[in-house]
Amino acid sequence: MKMFRKKPWLLPALGPLPLLAAALVPSLLLAQHVEHAPVVGDRQLTLSAVVQSALTHAPEALEVAARADQAAAFTANGRSWLAGRPNLQGLLYDDRTFQDTGLNEQEYWLQLPLWRPGERRDMAALGADYQRQSAEWRHYLALLISGSVRDLLANLEEADLLLALEQQATTDAETLRDLTARLVDSGAAARLDLMQAESLLLQQRKRLLDASATLVDAEVVYATTTGLQARPEPALQETLLEASEIPETHPLLEYLKTSIDVAEGTVRQAEISARGNPQFGIGTRHQRADQFTAPLDTINLGFTIPFGGKGFVSSTTSAARRSKVDAEVELLAARRALGLALHDAEHELETVRAALPLAREQAALAEQRSRMAQTAFEIGELTMVQVVPALQDARSSQRELLQLQLREQRLISYYNQALGNVP
Repeated sequence: MKMFRKKPWLLPALGPLPLLAAALVPSLLLAQHVEHAPVVGDRQLTLSAVVQSALTHAPEALEVAARADQAAAFTANGRSWLAGRPNLQGLLYDDRTFQDTGLNEQEYWLQLPLWRPGERRDMAALGADYQRQSAEWRHYLALLISGSVRDLLANLEEADLLLALEQQATTDAETLRDLTARLVDSGAAARLDLMQAESLLLQQRKRLLDASATLVDAEVVYATTTGLQARPEPALQETLLEASEIPETHPLLEYLKTSIDVAEGTVRQAEISARGNPQFGIGTRHQRADQFTAPLDTINLGFTIPFGGKGFVSSTTSAARRSKVDAEVELLAARRALGLALHDAEHELETVRAALPLAREQAALAEQRSRMAQTAFEIGELTMVQVVPALQDARSSQRELLQLQLREQRLISYYNQALGNVP
């Protein structure tokens, strides 16, 4: 059905996630020779359980701990009383290498970076933003994985049903070949008719091999992606959600909103870093002017306060400010793309549903014509050359009807996926 273009299940995102297992599918020829455990139906297995298993096996699952550690690190910084790492400094003055008068001076300083008013609160807020971003990213990843699982299950169902259709068509072609052979033996049909029947059977067996290889490929990808050798039974049948607009709570939008918050907090931290932090120093000093003078020990206190440099701060933080704008643009683009994806799925679903009654009628007429043609051939009214187009048209109509029915279910899944539904 070329009139219906296939929509990808993957929603607009920050970048392509490496959930492209289909790109690693073995060739059809290899799939026919490599043994694999078939994917069996399981009535106890739910879509939610498959999604959770796929989440566990997804490469992106490694990011969960890394993002959580990042959020914890910034949160810990926001709880610290110091704005950075303390520094220990030491100085030594001694003239024994030169005049050797006994001059000796030693200084040790501990430099403590201090927060400016509000900076500690900003760091704690950034840590909270990272925590929210980590949580929303997990929700968004679950949505992406659920879309992948929906597509894989749809591929399995389509491959399974098409294989059953080709098996039935092969059985019918074998029956027709056997009938033609009997008619030839009895003198009621020509040898050319038998050659036509055998050619039709060979073509149908080739289609059966292709359908079998497609099912093997779908099972390999499903098992690799989910880590399961079972799939839900009966096949996935989703109900179309009633919502007609993308909710603001969509996992992708929520994730991008937290990305904007993180980018804004990063701008503030870049400004803090560019301005520099005040330093409080405390240390000791041991001093002796010469060998005849008693040593003097003192405690020293000091402050370092950076100031000015507005132009330097502005140029240093320009990249962080641009990242924030990029995050805002990405949110707007994602909201628009989601709306278009929802509209496309809704529009195509309406088209498919309008075409389904016509396809059912066409399939029924083609099947009736096929039976009539075979009956006419059996009684000698038609030749095999006249029967073959009727048979091929009947099989083609059945395939188109089945693909339309499967496409309807896929579009329902696409629609629910665009709305952000996670099983």
